[in-house]
Amino acid sequence: SRRRVKNWNLGSNKRFPRPIAPLPLAAYSGRRWLQDDRTFDEYEGGPTIEMLTTPRDIIPTTTFQTSGIQLSTTWIDWVDHGYRITPSSFHIFYQCDPIAIMDHIMPIGTTNSYDSSNQVPDRVTGAYSLARLGPAQEGQHTHIRDVEILSASELIDSAQYDPPLHEECRVGHNAFVRGHTSHRYGDGPGLYVDLEQDAVKFSEDEIKISVDIDSIIWATKVFRCKGSVGIYIIPPFQTKPGIFKHNHTYVDIVIPQSEEDASAPGGRTEWLSKRFPMSAIPHACIGRISSASSMLNLYIAFPRMIHKHPLNGRRITLIPKEVLDIFWDRVLLPSIGGSTDVSWAPYLKHTLHEARYKARGADGRKGGWGPPKTIPLSDDDFRDVQEYMEAHIHNGEGELSMYGSFFFILEGKGIKLLTKDGQRGRFSGPEEALHHNLPDLDWPYMMNRKHGELLVDVGISFTPHSPEVPVVGVWRLDALEASFGAGGYKRGEMHHHNTLSRYGALQAEMQQERSQQTHIAFRSTYNLYYESIRTNNNQVNFASDSDAYKLSPSYMAECFEIMKVVEGCKEKTYGVRDEYRVSGHAARIMLDNIEDKAIEYLRSDPILWIPSNIWFELIRRRIREIQRTQITIVKKNPPNLGILTGLLNHMLRSTTTTPIVYDFHVRESLALLEYRNVLETAGMFFLQEFDLASNTCLEEVQQIDDVNVLALMGVNAKAQRDRAVERLGGWRSTESEAEDYPLGRTPTWTRLKAAIADSPAMIMRPWTWSTRLSNTELSIGRLIVMFTRHMWLMLTNEVFKGIRPYPNSLQEAMRCWTITSIDDTLASVRFEACNTGITPGRMGPKSKTFVDRCSLFFPEPDAPHKDNDQWSTLWEGDGYIAEFHRMMK
Repeated sequence: SRRRVKNWNLGSNKRFPRPIAPLPLAAYSGRRWLQDDRTFDEYEGGPTIEMLTTPRDIIPTTTFQTSGIQLSTTWIDWVDHGYRITPSSFHIFYQCDPIAIMDHIMPIGTTNSYDSSNQVPDRVTGAYSLARLGPAQEGQHTHIRDVEILSASELIDSAQYDPPLHEECRVGHNAFVRGHTSHRYGDGPGLYVDLEQDAVKFSEDEIKISVDIDSIIWATKVFRCKGSVGIYIIPPFQTKPGIFKHNHTYVDIVIPQSEEDASAPGGRTEWLSKRFPMSAIPHACIGRISSASSMLNLYIAFPRMIHKHPLNGRRITLIPKEVLDIFWDRVLLPSIGGSTDVSWAPYLKHTLHEARYKARGADGRKGGWGPPKTIPLSDDDFRDVQEYMEAHIHNGEGELSMYGSFFFILEGKGIKLLTKDGQRGRFSGPEEALHHNLPDLDWPYMMNRKHGELLVDVGISFTPHSPEVPVVGVWRLDALEASFGAGGYKRGEMHHHNTLSRYGALQAEMQQERSQQTHIAFRSTYNLYYESIRTNNNQVNFASDSDAYKLSPSYMAECFEIMKVVEGCKEKTYGVRDEYRVSGHAARIMLDNIEDKAIEYLRSDPILWIPSNIWFELIRRRIREIQRTQITIVKKNPPNLGILTGLLNHMLRSTTTTPIVYDFHVRESLALLEYRNVLETAGMFFLQEFDLASNTCLEEVQQIDDVNVLALMGVNAKAQRDRAVERLGGWRSTESEAEDYPLGRTPTWTRLKAAIADSPAMIMRPWTWSTRLSNTELSIGRLIVMFTRHMWLMLTNEVFKGIRPYPNSLQEAMRCWTITSIDDTLASVRFEACNTGITPGRMGPKSKTFVDRCSLFFPEPDAPHKDNDQWSTLWEGDGYIAEFHRMMK
């Protein structure tokens, strides 16, 4: 029977207490925002909030014809939705100097009784009493016999035998996968990993404190610079938005007024606004400011286009090509042509068609994957361009109104090496180094908050002087959580490195009201050993679960590559980092006071320093034993191989990153295994009851892969699972009567429905082509083929994981509707049992047969239908319903 999760919270991480409250701030009484200006944007006559509701006669799904023509809904979604901006839209902080900023930078949140070396909970050490009343007396502590506390070095030494991957390694499997000790004649008790036993101590003087500016974000209505800016002459090709994830920066947007307010005399009275994450506003990269040492991207944002996907409700920010083409062709390029000198005319591209023609390659193909060519514009020229853009949009009225209210975002990432410690003393500090290395930016203009909001990432790195013993620094999560609490930060997101319960990182935004006064938006702590495996685009691209399921070459190569990389890191020292996203004015205050604050913070001992060879060997051996276990279970082929693969691959990814658990079956398995309790009692996540000798290896999780798991594992997963079930002789019911495979002679309707939903291939006979269908009239066969093609063509691309079916014969069309074909084609599918032909005795209405439903799919010519729905196109031209009606004549 299927396991049921009793407590989903057990599948997540446990948080630590925050014993010290943040510094109380007096009620703010100063100026909050800039003065409103009714001429700043077009506030009257725009769309109303009632217009945001999608009309019922508009079908948001994409419809396909037999010729493959797509009916685009671009001009339904990418229009002016009525959103507007104000002079203060870009400000996330109050119009005041930062208040008590240093009290919120690296605050100490632990109490005087905090012992950083005590990271083993009482339930493991037994330091608690079973007495009902009163404090624990000496000798009353509980004696724990079933847990052995080991340091990381002891854990590694206990499993020194490391044979080739195809050979069994009981000791290594116990130590790094199951979390058990091993003895000569069998398995020992469970273990707890205590890294503190390997800790290396350093004084504050032995730790190098390094300060830098890592990135900048500037939002402004009117962009200015001291040098020149390169503007793209054609829209750059993008597969995702430039700011594709939340950067903890917001823009305050005025939402549309109501129809009642719009029709009332006297002008607009509704000025409601909402904070939108910057990443939720449609935007496109319009140009760049580049030099030999850095490149800053310039984005243009269109808040009037803010909208959600009609089906999943998510914000859509990747602007379609046709929308960008019109902006370049009718707004940007004409504005550049109108603002430059006549002598520039031969070198300019006056239309997008001309620009794309000249951008062709030598073989005549259009464009490429790289950034397009830019035209350099001086500050004066680009200011003129912005004015011309405003005029073109205004003159375009309804056709171009969606481009109105635009503003600019300048983003510069990864510039820490330009500013770190003033480039080793060459400059007085990071700020002077930043100004010197990015001379094209107008820093006084950017710092003036009347023109927008400048955000700066100030980072502090801690690295010990340890030439004899290279070490790795990792944050102690209990001290880190307490520090975030004392600073008034939200709960944020906690990361457990290598699934260790007490060590990792934490990122969180500051509480909004406090943030607006202190000018601190976000705090991020992480461990610099991550730089050893970090990719250039900072995206995790580990081998998929389906690759691990098949032991594909990419999976094997990825495991070997990671082990090779971490092996080479054992002779390096990696520190930790604490980073703050603050306003430009707050950054100046921080840079003047940060080193003294950092020394004070180090005294609270929030960092564990562990020898690099121990840390990276712990990671390497964990990867190797998980890989060995995966190879073993693939050879064994249990019926829940997909479930086990998802768990092992999650543990594998967790060795170097903190993966987001997207798949439901992995979240379910972690909850069934009580992930939180395992971390508390073992110090690290292990599959403690994993048994390679049993039929399904792990009794706590689901014992057979359902259709959703099989869909994630690939094309042949179902056949592989069915072979495993057949080999085990079928699944027996818990009922006492003898049963036939798979559900017995007289299964209940409830059991039959559950089996169809979870494992339909166990119940349904394999589909075979019936020879009598070969005698079907050609016209009927052609109609079934058309029907099948059109049904599949009506689905959106998002629902597919395989190739969209396009049968060319009746046999191929029939095969498209089999369970195997549907599972291999759709990304997620669930089957429901039909009780047609089932003997009486089931409660509930009788299901209709396909013959009874025939009129739904093959309606009579005089049957009523709507002209504005997605089926209407099938009644005309080459639609299969139109063909059916022609056959009936």
